[in-house]
Amino acid sequence: MKNIHILLLFILLTFSAYAQDLSIKQILEKHYTTSGFDKLQKVNTIIMTGHITKQDYMPMKIIKMRPDKYKMEFDIQDLTAYQSYDGKTAWMTAPWTGNAKPQIMNEDAAKDIKIKSDFDGVLYNCKDKKHIAELIGKESINNIEVYKIKLTLKEGGTEYYYIDTQYFILQKKTIIRISKGKEIEVASIYSDYRDIGGIKFPFISENFMDGQPYSTIQYDTIELNKTVNETIFKITE
Repeated sequence: MKNIHILLLFILLTFSAYAQDLSIKQILEKHYTTSGFDKLQKVNTIIMTGHITKQDYMPMKIIKMRPDKYKMEFDIQDLTAYQSYDGKTAWMTAPWTGNAKPQIMNEDAAKDIKIKSDFDGVLYNCKDKKHIAELIGKESINNIEVYKIKLTLKEGGTEYYYIDTQYFILQKKTIIRISKGKEIEVASIYSDYRDIGGIKFPFISENFMDGQPYSTIQYDTIELNKTVNETIFKITE
C-alpha cells in the first residue's frame, strides 16, 4: 500500500510539472483572456489622461481610435506638443524649438508611432499580423516569475514581453530599436493594474533607456468608447 501511495504521488507531481509547461500559444491565450481582450474588441476609442514625470512634470493625454489612429498631446512649460498618426501620415510638433507648425516625422519616429497605433497592441493576434513570437524561457522580475516572449516585427525591430506565470498579466516590455544606426533598448515596467470595462490597464509605467531610469507615466483616468472626431489625428497647416 505504501508503494502505491508513493507511485501515485510521483504520478501527480509529474503531471503537475507537465501541466505547468505551457506552449507559447497557451500562454498568449491565457494572457488575452486575463487581460480582457475579448472586451477590448468592442471598444472603438480610448482616452487616457495623466502625466509624464521626466525632468519636468508634463500633463498628457493619449487618444486612440480603432483600427490604427493615435494621438498624444503633452505640455512642456505651458507649450502643448503633439505626436499623431492618422493611419497614413505620422506627424508631430515641437513648439519649444520656436516652430509650432506640424512636421512629418522621420522614419524611425514614424515606425514607432505606427506600432503604438495598433489598437490592440502588436502582440495580440501577432501571427495574423505576420510578426513572429518565440518563447525564450522564464525569468524573475521583482520576485515575480515571468515568461519571456520575443516578438520579431515584420517591419523590423524586436520586442520582449514578460508575462507572469500566475495571473498572465504583462509585467514588463522591452523594445529594441535601431536609431541612426545605433541599437537602443527601452524598457517599461507596469504596475497599478485596474479594471476598466472588464479590461485590465496598467496605470503606472516606469520607463528605462539602456538600463537607466528615463521617465514615469501615470494615468489618472482611462475612458472607453467616448466620441472622438476623426479629424484630430490629421496633420494641419
